[in-house]
Amino acid sequence: MAAPEPPPFDVAFGVKFTTDYIFRGVTQTDGNAAVQGYAELRAWDWVYLGIAGSNVDFPAYAGMSDPSAEIDLYGGLRHTWGAFTGDVGFIYYYYTGQANNGAYGGGFPANQLDFWEIYFKPTYVVNDIVTVGGNLFYTDSFAGSGASGTYLSGTLKIALPNYTSNKDWGWYVSGELGYQWLGDTDLSSQYILAGNSNYALVDYTTWNVGVGFTYKAMTIDLRYYDTDLNRDQCYTNTALFNGCGDRYVASISFDTSLLSLK
Repeated sequence: MAAPEPPPFDVAFGVKFTTDYIFRGVTQTDGNAAVQGYAELRAWDWVYLGIAGSNVDFPAYAGMSDPSAEIDLYGGLRHTWGAFTGDVGFIYYYYTGQANNGAYGGGFPANQLDFWEIYFKPTYVVNDIVTVGGNLFYTDSFAGSGASGTYLSGTLKIALPNYTSNKDWGWYVSGELGYQWLGDTDLSSQYILAGNSNYALVDYTTWNVGVGFTYKAMTIDLRYYDTDLNRDQCYTNTALFNGCGDRYVASISFDTSLLSLK
């Protein structure tokens, strides 16, 4: 007897509490904690549309726009063929309540950080233990600066043995190594210190590695982040001297879907 067809629609949702919001190796909360959430409509095992949000802190004292929150609107196509999953989509980063401070933060305009990216995120399950993946993002105006941006990274996740009798528990180690290319801005910013005449932002390498513990819908993740940006380069890109260095971050998240609750 054939298995029943899965329902054509589902809604995934979740919430996350983290000691620091790190985006490609750079703090988005000035080293402070963040509360994040998302909801995602999934249709026909192909199409998805979602919204996500987080508090952010781009401080006015550094000449930045000091928005109250980041709202991400995204959508795309995602499908699995055997061990391979392909995901191609679009994301728009919207920052609410930006202040016009009359100054520039890094190479970025103080009152308009909103920008979009297109992306491709493939993953491949090698076996029950190892999963590899990649991320490719592109924008023509990174954080509203006018500088093009391309981000490329590779990921690795290794499931570790469960030595308990409770199969709801799990744990893993995972990491990511990425490179962010950034072009010339269309701004004339006093904060750009790289010694160039084109007001270019600084390309950089970023990486993270961590261990996670799972129980049903809950994940606890302990992670180390870093970049190869020095203090002056970090100031050029962000108007913060200490926003791009090594950080240890703890987070707890809960992820489920409507169908999983039935």
